[in-house]
Amino acid sequence: MSIIKNKNTAKAIKTGILLIIASLLAAIFIVPMVYILTSSFKSVENIFTVPIKWLPEKLHLENFSEPFINKNFGRYFLNSTFIAGTVTGATLFFSSLAGYSLSKFDYKFRDSLFILILITMMVPIETTIVPLAIVIRKLGMMNNYWGLILPVILSPFAIFWMRQFMITLPDAYSEAGRIDGLGEFQIFWKLILPLCKPAIGALAIFTFMGNWNSLIWPMIVATSDSLRTLPVGLVAFEGEFFTPFNQLFAMSVLAILPTFILFMILRQKLITGMAMVGIKG
Repeated sequence: MSIIKNKNTAKAIKTGILLIIASLLAAIFIVPMVYILTSSFKSVENIFTVPIKWLPEKLHLENFSEPFINKNFGRYFLNSTFIAGTVTGATLFFSSLAGYSLSKFDYKFRDSLFILILITMMVPIETTIVPLAIVIRKLGMMNNYWGLILPVILSPFAIFWMRQFMITLPDAYSEAGRIDGLGEFQIFWKLILPLCKPAIGALAIFTFMGNWNSLIWPMIVATSDSLRTLPVGLVAFEGEFFTPFNQLFAMSVLAILPTFILFMILRQKLITGMAMVGIKG
C-alpha cells in the first residue's frame, strides 16, 4: 500500500508542477492581451499610471471611432479583408489542384517536383523579398492590388498540406468517377475536394491569418495611403511627437477580431485537418 501511495503522491506532485508551469506560460501570453484590451477603453493618461490601473476609470468608446474619422482605418480594414480573402481563396484553389496532381497522378519527375517544393519551404522569406520586389517593379505592379496579391497566392506549404491530405484518400473515388465518365477536373471538383473540407478549413485559417497579419510585403508594395493594410496602418499610427496609445490599442483589438472569429468558426476543421494530415508518401 505504501508503494502505491508513494507513486500516487509523486504523480500528484508532478501534475501540480506541470500545472504551475503551464499556468505561468499561459499568463505570459494572456496578461499582455488583457492589458491591451482594458487600455483600449482608457485615456492616454491612465495607460501610463504607476502602479498600473487594470480597469479604466471611464470607458472612452471614442477610442474605437476616432481612428476611423481622423485616420483612414476604414480603408485599411477593407484593404486587409479584400487582400487576405482573395489570397486565401486563390491559395486554397491552386494548392488543392497542385496537391491533387502530386498525389493522384503518376508522371515523370513527380516526386522530384515535390522535393523541389519542399526545398523552397526551407528558404527564408527575407532572402526573396528584394528579388521579388524588383520583379514586381519591372512588371508595373508596385502600388496596386496586383502586387499585393499575385506574389503570395502560391504557397509551398499549402501545396504540401493539401498533397499530404489527398494522398490518404483512396484512389477508388477517382476510379469510380472515371468509370462514370467524369473528366479529371470534375473528379477533382465533385469527388475529391468535398472530402478535403477538414484540410481546407485548417489551411484557410493559416492562410488568412498569415495574410491578415502580413506587414513587410505590404509596406514595400503599398506606398500610397489608400492601399495600406491594417498592420501597415498600425505602424504608421505612431506620430513623430505623440502617439495616442489608447486608440492604437483599440485598433489592435479590432484587428484581432476577424481572425478570432474565423478560428471560432473553423476550429473543429482545424483540429480534424491537423489530425488527418500525416506524413505518408
